[in-house]
Amino acid sequence: MHSAGKAPFVPGFSLALRFALREMRAGLRGFYIFLGCIALGVAAISGVGSVAQSITQGISTQGQSILGADIAFSLVQREFTPEQIDFFKGKGEIAQIVTMRTMARKLDGSDQGLVELKVVDNAYPLYGNLELEDLDFGPLAADEAYVGPVLLDRLGIKVGDVIRVGNSEFRLKDTISGEPDKVAEGLDFGPRLILSRQGLENSGLIQPGSLLRYHVRLKIDNPSLDRIKAIADEANEKFPDMGWRVRSSANAAPALSRSVDRFSQFLTLVGLTSLIVGGVGVANASRAFLETKRQVIATFKSLGAPGGMVFNLYLSQIMIMATIGIALGLAIGIAMPYAARGALGEILPVSQGSLFFPSALLPGILFGFLTSLIFAIWPLALSRDVQPTDLFRASSYGGKKQSPR
Repeated sequence: MHSAGKAPFVPGFSLALRFALREMRAGLRGFYIFLGCIALGVAAISGVGSVAQSITQGISTQGQSILGADIAFSLVQREFTPEQIDFFKGKGEIAQIVTMRTMARKLDGSDQGLVELKVVDNAYPLYGNLELEDLDFGPLAADEAYVGPVLLDRLGIKVGDVIRVGNSEFRLKDTISGEPDKVAEGLDFGPRLILSRQGLENSGLIQPGSLLRYHVRLKIDNPSLDRIKAIADEANEKFPDMGWRVRSSANAAPALSRSVDRFSQFLTLVGLTSLIVGGVGVANASRAFLETKRQVIATFKSLGAPGGMVFNLYLSQIMIMATIGIALGLAIGIAMPYAARGALGEILPVSQGSLFFPSALLPGILFGFLTSLIFAIWPLALSRDVQPTDLFRASSYGGKKQSPR
């Protein structure tokens, strides 16, 4: 009997945790499906977020090389005027580029292919290096071109052959193996072909209605964000009706950034969906595990343990298992940006610095714990209703488990 005036002893959470840890000494048997569901979902969410942040950071830190300039101005179907060119030259070193899509043909007319034509001057590139297969990049003659390797395969030609572009013939001088500003120019519909400005003029491609894009890229001294913004504002004020597109090294590839954000959101939703679907596995694993513990629970109840202690005991075990599963998922998620850098480093501007992003891991941790708790709470609640008589009923049948009433 309890002494007068004193409340009966009610076991707290610390005692339930102690029993939970003792029971777990037998190992993780019965929790492998649980661990797999949680780990895969957390890995998907945290890994996608980390890869997206590594690309975003790469765009930010490699902005000059990606854009090929500190600030760039672009016009469609209109050339920059001499007055505008003089204005840009007064701000720093400039490079002028023209881009368009056209067809490249074999001389005998037997085959042709779409190419992304790029016309560069002697100042290109202001940042980075145009890498060629055999030669060092240098000025092109009016009848020479650098070519992407895909076009060689597509037309069945080789370096040194001559192709027709527009009204002119061009000898392929070398193969392009690396283009510093490729990411900033957006989606390509064909392989690259680089010509000189004189070569473009001789080709006859500059016609009314031709979709040409003219670019001026500017390299300035002390390229701080304030100075870049001041130049952009001054250019817009001096030439208010030009309607040009202005980009800076701080926003070198906006289309890529938007695509990465959307792709990240989509894959995060997929990861969250898979985690919720995996929650069914969590519920089933929790239910199966607790079924194996009916006699243990009945023993606790026969010794006077309240339902709250039983609930806390197995909640502790499930949360510990969830922590292990989340840790496994986080390990995979942390490794994914490093794998992406190794596999996609030549295609996408993955950051070359640290690839550990705690903010990208937090959603995985949060959703992992919530999924574990939500889908395990109902089996845990049912464990409170196990009665001490279940122990004696099992004993009367030779220890065989009976179905609950």
